Amino acid sequence: MSQWKGKTNANLFGIKIFVFVLNNVGLGFAYFVLRFVALYYFLFAWKSNKSSYFYFHKILKFGKLKTLSSMYQNYYVFGQTLLDKVALLSGVKTNFSIDHDGIDNLDAIVAGGKGGILISAHVGNWEIAGQLLNRLDTKFNILMYENEHENIKNYLDGVQKNKNVNIIPIKDGDMGHIIALNNAFKNNELLVLHGDRFREGAPVLNATFMEQEADFPEGPFYLAAKFGVPVTFAFSMKETNKHYHFYASKPIEVKRERKPGPVLHDLLEAYVTELEKMVKKYPTQWFNYYPFWKQN
Repeated sequence: MSQWKGKTNANLFGIKIFVFVLNNVGLGFAYFVLRFVALYYFLFAWKSNKSSYFYFHKILKFGKLKTLSSMYQNYYVFGQTLLDKVALLSGVKTNFSIDHDGIDNLDAIVAGGKGGILISAHVGNWEIAGQLLNRLDTKFNILMYENEHENIKNYLDGVQKNKNVNIIPIKDGDMGHIIALNNAFKNNELLVLHGDRFREGAPVLNATFMEQEADFPEGPFYLAAKFGVPVTFAFSMKETNKHYHFYASKPIEVKRERKPGPVLHDLLEAYVTELEKMVKKYPTQWFNYYPFWKQN
């Protein structure tokens, strides 16, 4: 199994094109063009295709024909979520509707007064949940590696309309993000981060996920134990072109631990259980295009 390389597969020029297209021709036409973009990736993205084929054929045990059709649909839905994300951040008019299960669980975390952590994954499109998070009357923070294309972050900072979001950069060899997180939790703010990717050399935890062994980053679960804040697992899944479904699990109260080993594994097992539910219900919304499982 290889690790995620610590960079998103995106470029500033592409983001600007997305914003221009969405502002001038709308989301519907962008979806139409996306059909051809998805076909290109399906035909020529050899590295991601290999991992995608393993996921659908070996993990989900789809037949070969269903695997191939699902691979194409997976690229298309991934592109849709990117377009939806840019549209939302840049203030393009959209008509998304959202059902929600567990919004009261987020209310409970905010009512607790000590902040909390929302752990998601590279499935669905959690940014759409921002419409729901805004009603919580608290800021939410996103951890981002400094090398995840700073120019893209700066550009989106300029166009995004939701100013209730704060990006905390992680710099190699610098603990500034820990200080920023401590201040955020003192202000009863939320931290949103993914629990499914890690960079080479980062501490990992092992779990059985979808009946196969896989490694997960220790960081998200370690932060919960370090700061002693409640954790919920949150996902926003696309159900139709204009409709999403948001899920947030019941909060897990976490105590500060000097040696949090057992707590980390308990949190990971709870996370994997919720993530499996999402993957099985929305199989074409798994967006990790690299060898995720050890057998892979």
